[in-house]
Amino acid sequence: MDEVEKFISRLNGMDPTRPYFDPLAVEEALRRHARLIAFRDVAFSWAMGPLEAKRALGGVDFEDSEMRRWYLTMQALDDQATIDLKRDDAVWRTYRKAQSEAETRLAETLDLDLFDLSVMEIVGGDAGYSVHPMVHLVTAALRDLIASSAVDNERLLDLNEAYLPFVDAMLAGLGTFWTAGETFVCLPLPRLTLRDGKPVADGSPAAVWPNGEAYAYVDDVLGAALQSVEG
Repeated sequence: MDEVEKFISRLNGMDPTRPYFDPLAVEEALRRHARLIAFRDVAFSWAMGPLEAKRALGGVDFEDSEMRRWYLTMQALDDQATIDLKRDDAVWRTYRKAQSEAETRLAETLDLDLFDLSVMEIVGGDAGYSVHPMVHLVTAALRDLIASSAVDNERLLDLNEAYLPFVDAMLAGLGTFWTAGETFVCLPLPRLTLRDGKPVADGSPAAVWPNGEAYAYVDDVLGAALQSVEG
């Protein structure tokens, strides 16, 4: 079993009805990631439900370049790797083909759909558009890890190394995060109630976060809060 298959097996073994949660393990994984992108003063803030996250992020100016440091740093790393790969058209075509094949492989083998719950509408505003869901980051990390085996590029390897700690962070229960400068605002995975392998859609709580915030699942998205914790 190769490294990717081990990651897939562990991720597919996650239980959405009783997600494992170890905030210290999440923070350690994010610290590894931070070191790899030269973030020296990383800090963590936990929101135990989407509304709690909304309140915590209320004063953040997501248009400010300092608040967007993480996004701008990762975008620069991605751009550098892309520029390197495009220096040789044959290498670029090989890599893009490998990415496409990796996406097909993951669509057939990686099953994280139940964890792909958007909180964008709940959080709202600029924070809603600045969310970083772990399902998307982890899937992209595995896609590019698979594709990188088709080419030889140091910048691409550095980029992959920076993304891989997200796998451990999700396995430890991280569902979503935001960044404000070098601070990670973290939201854990919720506990889901399933029926026939899907979130219940009868108006009862489908997703419940650790602080008690509970949401119904309506038309394949999280609907109005059924229970919330006011701060």
